[in-house]
Amino acid sequence: MKSLRKLSSVTLFILCAAFAVPTATAYAAPAPPKKGAPPPSSGKAPPPSSAAPPPASGAPGAAPPSAAVPPKAGGPNLNAPPSGKLKGAEDDYKAEKYEKAAAAFAEAASAQIPGDTPRGQFWLGKSLYKLGFFASSLSVFSEIVDAGPTHPYHKLSLPWLAQLSRELPESAGVLAKIGAYKPSDLEDEAFDEVRDELYYLLGKFYYTSGDLGQAIALLSQVPDDSGYYIAAQFFLGVAETREYHGKEAVEAFKNVLRKNIELREASAKDKKGTKKRKKEQKKQSRDFKKLKKKNPKLVVEDELTTPEEENQRFEERANLALGYIFYQVGKFETALKYFDKIPQESPYWLDSILASAWSEFRLVEVEPENANIHYQRTLGYIHTLNAPFFYDFLYPESVILKAVTYYFNCRYAVAKTAIDEFNRRYPETRDKLKNLLDQAPEDFAFYEFSIKIRKSESGLDPFVEEVAQKSLQDKTLEKNYKYVNELERESALLESMSGEFKSSAAGDRITEDLDGLTSLAKETTGALARQRILGQIKEISDLEREAIKIDYEILNRIKGGNEGEPENRRPDKPKIDSEHEIYNYNGEYWKDELGYYNYQVTSLCKEE
Repeated sequence: MKSLRKLSSVTLFILCAAFAVPTATAYAAPAPPKKGAPPPSSGKAPPPSSAAPPPASGAPGAAPPSAAVPPKAGGPNLNAPPSGKLKGAEDDYKAEKYEKAAAAFAEAASAQIPGDTPRGQFWLGKSLYKLGFFASSLSVFSEIVDAGPTHPYHKLSLPWLAQLSRELPESAGVLAKIGAYKPSDLEDEAFDEVRDELYYLLGKFYYTSGDLGQAIALLSQVPDDSGYYIAAQFFLGVAETREYHGKEAVEAFKNVLRKNIELREASAKDKKGTKKRKKEQKKQSRDFKKLKKKNPKLVVEDELTTPEEENQRFEERANLALGYIFYQVGKFETALKYFDKIPQESPYWLDSILASAWSEFRLVEVEPENANIHYQRTLGYIHTLNAPFFYDFLYPESVILKAVTYYFNCRYAVAKTAIDEFNRRYPETRDKLKNLLDQAPEDFAFYEFSIKIRKSESGLDPFVEEVAQKSLQDKTLEKNYKYVNELERESALLESMSGEFKSSAAGDRITEDLDGLTSLAKETTGALARQRILGQIKEISDLEREAIKIDYEILNRIKGGNEGEPENRRPDKPKIDSEHEIYNYNGEYWKDELGYYNYQVTSLCKEE
């Protein structure tokens, strides 16, 4: 009996471990390939468990701050005025004639015209950013970063990398380029206006690369009045968790919760400012919809995400993290309190329901005198997961938990039915998923097939397609798909430009960048999608092994005639507070009842 109870908690333990798994950036944007060269191959990359950072409070929407920089000994004077064609190009840039400026800067950067090549390179990166060619801009700034501190514009490129991190998904590799700078570089006065953001970005880089000590040091320096404080505290909490600093991790996650409360209270008081922000957000939304309607190819995301919504996601993830931490140390009641804080509309709500089910099940160990109450709540949470609003296959381990719960109540026939339900659906689904991978052995081809899966156009068995879709609903993988979409948006943007610009040196540069980067991005995304399907296959195989062990125990009990006869027992009445009422379930699901079911069950065990 004890071995089965220990076995049943393995899945949530995996969830807890995965929450703080070491991560790395998916891939970095390489230098553009030469014409005629084959696209570089990509390796598989573990996913970063992160969310896109919210815009900094008061962060500039235009260019980063400029700074007067003294010339290096023997090097060019960055403060000297440009000469020749570069002067006219810089005048065009300042007059917001970015197409004309970019064409000239591209010629200078490639040494097609005489002049300051490094200067032309730096201004080309800026011009491409202004034109909306963010991936190509990153490619230019990457060359400057890769040249190292000897490049005269190496330091001044860092604020532009911060700008690009707001525009490009993390999978574009911006963090890897920011990681080329030393923490001491951030203390330069040229970065005064963006230092908080750079602390966050560089700290996040060290987090993804596994240098947790350096990550903790940098993330801790983001002040609480910064727009990046909430995101920094969240990743600080995860880094502290991975370092087994429980107290510090809990404090960091609680800082996320406290700051969100503080911001909401401030927003409630600042009614005028809140009204103004909402008005601006509505205008942005209208402009966004107009652009989408006019040219869908120039739009990447389906909807805009406000800073408030980003902070809300961090708050939900912090609550989930706190729940996992307290679950791991056996404080299941406290874990439940944090899981219960996650609202239904959150993308993490179903995860919290599954985690709550395991927590209630494990509470039997702590409060055996209330075992019936906890078993009722366990089955109630599973009842929620099986609601028609969702699909039980999203969480196949819930079927295993249901079987084990009935097993511990000596209801072996019902437990056997649950195991049979699992065996009837999942092993076959696993085999079909394996066949799915065999159909597209190359990562590039699997990317194209994964798009069809996401759109429900794969032609697969509906159940298998839905399981595959769930496997591909991953935050990191989503960033990779968005990056491909961004590259395709930039390709569409290039097509919309004038013929003169497309045939210019800048147009040639963008074309080369986008061809190479798009091929690489699709291949990398396909590899990551393959990993996710393989992960689903492994999960089903692991659960199948658990099901076999449980089935063996159940059959032994049934053969031994150990299933008790029904007695005049009644399920314990759930304890409720003043905010809740008890209603009898009549077969209909109501949205406001989800997560609050008690599935009535009594134990048939002879001894309790």
